[in-house]
Amino acid sequence: MTVVKGLFHELRRRRVFRMTAVYIIASWVILQVADLLFPALGIEEIALRYVWITLVLGFPMAVLFSWRYDIGSGGITRTVRVGDAVAESLALRKSDYFILLVLLAIAVFTVSTMTQRVVEEKAAIDIAPQTRDIDPHSLAVLPLENLSPEPAQAYFATGMYDSLISSLSRVHALRVTSRTSASRVDTAIGIPEIGRKLGVANVIEGSVFREGNRVRISVKLIDTASDQYLWTETYERDFDDVMAIQASMARSVARAIEATLSVEDEQRLARSLTIKPETFEAYLRAMFSFRTETQEGYMEGIEILEEALANDPTSALAHAALGQGYSELLHGAMPMAEATRRARAATEKALELDPTLAEAHLALGLYRLYGEIDWKGSEENFRRAMELNPSMADAWYHWAWWLEIGGVDDEAIAAGEKAVELSPLSSYYISWLADQYRDAGEYDKAIELAESVLDLDPDYPVALYARGNAYLELEHFDEAIATHEKISQSPRWAPALAHSYAWAGQPDKALEIAQSYEHIPGNALALTEIYAALGDADKAVYWIKQLRDTGNPMYVGVFGWYTATRSLHKDPRIQAMAQEAGLPLTPYPKD
Repeated sequence: MTVVKGLFHELRRRRVFRMTAVYIIASWVILQVADLLFPALGIEEIALRYVWITLVLGFPMAVLFSWRYDIGSGGITRTVRVGDAVAESLALRKSDYFILLVLLAIAVFTVSTMTQRVVEEKAAIDIAPQTRDIDPHSLAVLPLENLSPEPAQAYFATGMYDSLISSLSRVHALRVTSRTSASRVDTAIGIPEIGRKLGVANVIEGSVFREGNRVRISVKLIDTASDQYLWTETYERDFDDVMAIQASMARSVARAIEATLSVEDEQRLARSLTIKPETFEAYLRAMFSFRTETQEGYMEGIEILEEALANDPTSALAHAALGQGYSELLHGAMPMAEATRRARAATEKALELDPTLAEAHLALGLYRLYGEIDWKGSEENFRRAMELNPSMADAWYHWAWWLEIGGVDDEAIAAGEKAVELSPLSSYYISWLADQYRDAGEYDKAIELAESVLDLDPDYPVALYARGNAYLELEHFDEAIATHEKISQSPRWAPALAHSYAWAGQPDKALEIAQSYEHIPGNALALTEIYAALGDADKAVYWIKQLRDTGNPMYVGVFGWYTATRSLHKDPRIQAMAQEAGLPLTPYPKD
């Protein structure tokens, strides 16, 4: 008891209690000011949690400071300890300066970190779909928690997550947010805020557990406005029944949010049950490998699918996935002609087995557009993919690109906005939408969208590319060069800097970049862009022919998208190549 009394006496003598009272009052004032200020700055109320965290973390530092130091008219001095002579100097020593420096560093780090989080929160809010009316049949599936005891089962949880999104997307009455955005959202912010950021009325969360052949899947459907459960269910069955579980979940979710399943919806769900369990297992493993988005990952996934299809050639889903893998390798290590042939064979087989599989129509559309340079022929496949699965963000993105090649700005932007609506947190889709606005001459909108991405990721290359392009066409050459310099170390994006130099009247610097590409295989597109920007039609035409003769899939954009090559559209050689390819020739600037 004496020790406790002594401690309280010392706390009172060192004025710690007084400091605590002052700290609490000051914290209350700061919170009240933030509560009033945040809405005026367009910052959501939930961001106040970062102010709370800062104040809570600051309290122990304030106690330590008050225990050891006093602040008076003479500045900061050490607190007199019990037993110290009154005459002893209370001036700060070297150790005190070190302690104060550490406390200051911690305080600055804490405040700057929390401020950055508030800025990121506001940036995310700025690109979220705040003004759009929320469809009552819209939903997002949050990543499923993996409860399986074996770490090797990570592919299963990821695969079931993707597959559940795919099953729900087959129901026309539902609008399902893409995997990209749903998996990026911070689940700690709470269901109502998740709903607002993703622009959905409902959220599904759940977990998966697998041990041997036994599977348990638990799911909850939550109304984002009320944060109340609409439906919960736990399925525990053998792995052989896992596709039946997903079909059942899709039906239950539709009923819970009063969405009517059409006859076609039921037929598509029924077809999904025909895949054999061992083939579905291979499909999950392959898609898990594809998620690495590396050449090695695609090759590994292709190998898994090839082996599975050798034993079971009846799965449309596996054939469509195989076509996707080969399509990705059109840009990679496999010889292009071989990848093209195999991509076509796989997608055509998928459609033969299931003409209603949206993924197969998208894959065939991509093959026809990039593999065959059949711009007009690919239209049918893209339209059919979106008709079969209106929630497929990737289909809308490629459709926007198709429209851009045709120079149809209004429809292209509408398709790009639809892709962002379905995947509102995708930096990739938002950045390309920014470049679409740039191509349509809406430069302020382009810069605004690009910067909304850069607020979250200052080094995101597609956003830097789009913002730099907008500055370039505005003839703000210094800003264009400064922006494109940030991506100049990447062979994929360095031509943008050369383009900026060329149009800014610095051809020597543009030529220097071109010469660094001259003897490197596979850089025909870069050299096409650079020489076109320099106005060297002969060399530009030479490299355009190289694109054509090597079957480079980017050849499709030369006549309707890249501004540098479009500036040469009056050259009869370019006109002849565009006519030969059946591609529309869009001038720059547009008429």
